[in-house]
Amino acid sequence: MLYDDTTAKQLCTLDDDGWGKFSEENKDIEQQQDNLRKTETLSAGIRKMLFSPSTEDKLPVKTNKSFELLPQFDSIYEVARSQDMTLQEFVQKDPQYALRVAENSYANWNNLLTSASITGGLEMPGDDGEVERYAVSKNQTKLIELRVKEAKEQLDKVSDLVITYTKEGENRKDTLERAMYARALKGGTRLAIYLHDRVDGRPAETKQIEYDYDNAYNIYAIIKTLFDKQLEVLNSGNGTKLICCSRRAGKTHLLVALLMIECMRKPRTQVMYIGETMELSEALVNKAAQDIIDTCQLKNKRGMRFDWKHFDNGSSILIRGLSNTKDPDQIRGKAAKVIVIDEFFHLKSELLEYMQREVLEPMQMDYADDYMFVCAGTPPKVKGTYGEQVWKSWDVPHFSWTWRDNPHPVDLDKRKEFVDKVLADKGLDWSSSFARREYNGEWAYDDDLLLYPEFHTYNPREALPSIPVTRVFFGSDYGVGDNDTLIGIAWSDDDKRGYVFWEDKFNRLDIKDRTVSQLEYLSQQVKKAWEYAIDFFPSMTKKEANKHIFWDADDNDQHLTDYMNINVKMPYIDEQTGEKKQLDLNIANAHKTDKVIMFDKIRDLLRTGGLLLIADGKTEHEALSTIMKRGPNGEVYAEVDMKAYHPDLLPAMRYALWNAIGI
Repeated sequence: MLYDDTTAKQLCTLDDDGWGKFSEENKDIEQQQDNLRKTETLSAGIRKMLFSPSTEDKLPVKTNKSFELLPQFDSIYEVARSQDMTLQEFVQKDPQYALRVAENSYANWNNLLTSASITGGLEMPGDDGEVERYAVSKNQTKLIELRVKEAKEQLDKVSDLVITYTKEGENRKDTLERAMYARALKGGTRLAIYLHDRVDGRPAETKQIEYDYDNAYNIYAIIKTLFDKQLEVLNSGNGTKLICCSRRAGKTHLLVALLMIECMRKPRTQVMYIGETMELSEALVNKAAQDIIDTCQLKNKRGMRFDWKHFDNGSSILIRGLSNTKDPDQIRGKAAKVIVIDEFFHLKSELLEYMQREVLEPMQMDYADDYMFVCAGTPPKVKGTYGEQVWKSWDVPHFSWTWRDNPHPVDLDKRKEFVDKVLADKGLDWSSSFARREYNGEWAYDDDLLLYPEFHTYNPREALPSIPVTRVFFGSDYGVGDNDTLIGIAWSDDDKRGYVFWEDKFNRLDIKDRTVSQLEYLSQQVKKAWEYAIDFFPSMTKKEANKHIFWDADDNDQHLTDYMNINVKMPYIDEQTGEKKQLDLNIANAHKTDKVIMFDKIRDLLRTGGLLLIADGKTEHEALSTIMKRGPNGEVYAEVDMKAYHPDLLPAMRYALWNAIGI
């Protein structure tokens, strides 16, 4: 029996020496306590029960009722109510019978459901006693499923009441012992451990774990999963680090391990993982974290399986994606002691550069003396990425290794056999750029897959090409949450050749004036390009010159084209009347079919110098980076590999050139 402070004050008074003594009016309570001391303890009662023969673990038989007359489908509550009893009273009166009623109801409803699910009907006796078959609809089947669920819940309720019923003449301690014992036998693992520990005289396992809990062991266990190349990164200390590996080299495992270790090492620490998309990043982190937890058998302070989403010490792992211009601002304002970027060399260059410079660097100012910034990935398929620039220019520790250095999970020979088969299936060998990059971790580009492998350029700062311009073509590709593009081509119908003179590629992050929307900025650039194009025809009036200028835009965002036609105008003065008038832009929807034919024609133009690009310009960069898809067997598809690099100006250039070289 336990007492709180109030009870203790009622039981005793203090004499002059400070010793407690019972008052006269509480002698009966003293006697009760003395009697309680003479009874066996809880542990002794449990010990006796555990060492008693198992044949004693039976329900008392009180009923003379025939089980052949058990209710078939009635709720246990209905049966109890028919006898004017509560459910608890009904079970208390005859536990064995109540349990059989609940079991019988559950079994009958389950049989009905099985028949309905398999045959689509039920066999039931009719009014004449003959068995008839009834069709069952989907809705009726769902109702039966619901009734089965209810019957199971009622069976569980009755089982619980049977476990905790009080025998006649039994005190509450005995009832508690028996209930605990019964629940342990029913599968209560933690309760079974507790009872066993009580008999053995040990502290309960859960309490023992709580006393012994220390994140230091968890950290040690995680570190033990890292091999030598990964440990080099871990032991290189704080600061910025760059990692470039082959596939299956264990980089994601390392990144997640770094985050978990840092979260465990210091309370209330916030770290961040950044990947290609939020969805993909969450899946990768979760898989890696769960693998670490299972491999290391990590436990929290309560002895339960470790949950990486809820650290005991208040630390947390934030997960973010980087797929569009909105993503960097989702990160802005947060602080993170450790930031890791996965697939660093494959993320969109303009977004990556902006996020690293404008968002991530300020986030780690609070940890200037103890931060970690890790960029990891595999070599890219194409040249000129921001990740490549970082790898070549940043004076920070660089780490590289391949799948051959990863001792997990199978031996080296088995993995080599697997890679050999993959390459053979693709019609490739170890000398191919694919094998060198993906499996050797080399900076090997898929130049054989370039959409436009050859082209010629000119420097507009020196001189414009001497081409008699007869028409000007503009192409525009709108970016949904990404880049808007505008390209202008001066064309000679006489020479069948031309050159790019205007190229715009921007998103909302590139606009310095944040009071200007991306649509407003696009309108401004269109006006500037339009005025530039008018100047190609100095001998003509603006109205006549405008007839030689053509605009084609992506029809995926028709509302933007409509906006341009309505709102973008060019003012001019009519030379005959002197009136102020406005020129219309007249943007048409681009011709987007016959893509393969246009690829071939533009490829020939660029190869022969029939179309010149601006030297070191944005279109040239896209031409160096845009590749075609490679199929599973090594075949090349006539389709741009958008995952390797997403061009924006090249589609706009194709729209514009349809007016010159289209069918």
